[in-house]
Amino acid sequence: MAWEPEARIACARRLAAALVLALLAAFLPAAATARPIVPAQLCHASTGAAQTPSDVTRGGLWTCSSGGWSIAGESLYLRFTLDRAEPPPRSFVTLATRYSRVTIWAIDAGGAVRTATLAPDAARHLPTGPLMVLPMPPTSAATRTVIVRISHPWTKAAGSEARLDSSPAGSGWPIRQVVAMAVICGLLVVPLLLNGSIYAALPERFVLWHLALTGSMLMQMLIGTGLIHLLVDLPETVEGPLSNTCYAVMASAALMFAADFIEPGTLPRRLRRLLRHAAAAIFAVGMLAATPLAAMRPYSTLLLHLDMVPAILLFGLAAFVAWRRGSRAAVYQAIGWGPMVMAGLWKIACYILPPAHPTDATVVYQLGLAVQVLVTTLGIINRFGDIRRERDYATARARELEGVAGHDPLTGLRNRRSIEKRFEDLLDNGFRTMAVLDLDHFKAINDSHGHAVGDDVLRAAAGALVDDADTRAIRMGGEEFMLLLRGADAAERAERCRRAISTRISAEVPGLDRMVTASMGLVEHDRAGRLHVDFAALYAHCDRLLYEAKRLGRNRTMRERVTGFTTDRADLRVVG
Repeated sequence: MAWEPEARIACARRLAAALVLALLAAFLPAAATARPIVPAQLCHASTGAAQTPSDVTRGGLWTCSSGGWSIAGESLYLRFTLDRAEPPPRSFVTLATRYSRVTIWAIDAGGAVRTATLAPDAARHLPTGPLMVLPMPPTSAATRTVIVRISHPWTKAAGSEARLDSSPAGSGWPIRQVVAMAVICGLLVVPLLLNGSIYAALPERFVLWHLALTGSMLMQMLIGTGLIHLLVDLPETVEGPLSNTCYAVMASAALMFAADFIEPGTLPRRLRRLLRHAAAAIFAVGMLAATPLAAMRPYSTLLLHLDMVPAILLFGLAAFVAWRRGSRAAVYQAIGWGPMVMAGLWKIACYILPPAHPTDATVVYQLGLAVQVLVTTLGIINRFGDIRRERDYATARARELEGVAGHDPLTGLRNRRSIEKRFEDLLDNGFRTMAVLDLDHFKAINDSHGHAVGDDVLRAAAGALVDDADTRAIRMGGEEFMLLLRGADAAERAERCRRAISTRISAEVPGLDRMVTASMGLVEHDRAGRLHVDFAALYAHCDRLLYEAKRLGRNRTMRERVTGFTTDRADLRVVG
């Protein structure tokens, strides 16, 4: 997978164009499809379970401003005062949320009262937005007041986002807005696919964290926009905790992503460690907020909003510190997270500050999510190119150094240190036959002909050892060599190499007064790959067989096939 500058520019253009189309779809004027009723006055109150609408009125508990929302009590009351000019309400629409019961009173100008008590299964999720609709008791043009009691609500927005609607089926977002949200959800699939492809070529932890971040954002967006109900009908007892869980995963994954994504040297070690520890704590608190226990009801949404504050502050601190130290990754983070952080802080402030009006802010928040994911994905693509260049350079340099340090200067074969370092990988790749060879009476050659001739003999012997895709030839030191082989005929190939040593030395080193032979100890170790062994154990086994060959007269191979390392030598065979 290549991410050259042209490919990155093309990807950026396509993502930017798709996002612009989504923005236009969300905010261009659209035909009016919603029929919400604007009340002359909306009041609210949080009370105990036993208090009736009359008790609320007599106690002066109504709050008729846009702020002061609370769900500390067991019941959240809403009072809609209607004008004569308004059409009669036919349905009650509110944010899809958990509750135990909704009671609606429709009060006419003459004092007539009609009541409906609705369980959660009476609510119907709208396909156009994160909303649910409940039927009203019979109403008419004479209806002047509608009082709604939501028992055990789980979020303030259940009241602050509530409205009456003139359509019995209720009405949600304009179709353009729904299309825009669907386009953004589709855009979030692109980073998931890109991250999967990038991880195949660049197995870095920050790619996995971004996968978790993007996946949780996509799920939360499906829930937050109500599009999830086009795919599956989730009950609120599942949807609410799942949405809160997504927020917890998003916040913790974002901090872990920043800790691993920002370039080394641009973020202090203590700050990286703080990000990781904070991610674990924020995830734990978020999961507590997602707990569907009744005791958590008044605090669940508040706790989740408060949990996001340290995540935002720490993320901003990390990006600022890294930017001051020259981090390019921090620039992408700042640009990507900017809109979402501003939307998130506004949403949090609206919920936790008593004078504010709690708002769902779905459209702005989801657009911020989309910008964050897409810009961060472009940052990952850019970082991928940087890391690939760094690794290519490091690999080339390592190979250059290995060519000097990993090979024997006399014979050109690999040396012992280089093969020990790679032995585990070679074993996993099927190199499970080891042969150790030693030239017979080599000291006599040095004594009789000198070390220069001895060096020629060693070079000729090395030339007889095949080194190919299924064979690795190593000089262990002195006149000792090793072969690591794979394949069904590994032992036979090793034996051919041993026999070829004498022929090769005779042809390349004239003037010797004797034929130079070699002895070999060979072990075929569990070719099925079920057992594991370290280099030292296998080498010691071969070395024991080599000295057995020497003891029995030299110029021969002692060969053993083992499935484990014990003292049992019943499978020992002599070939020579």
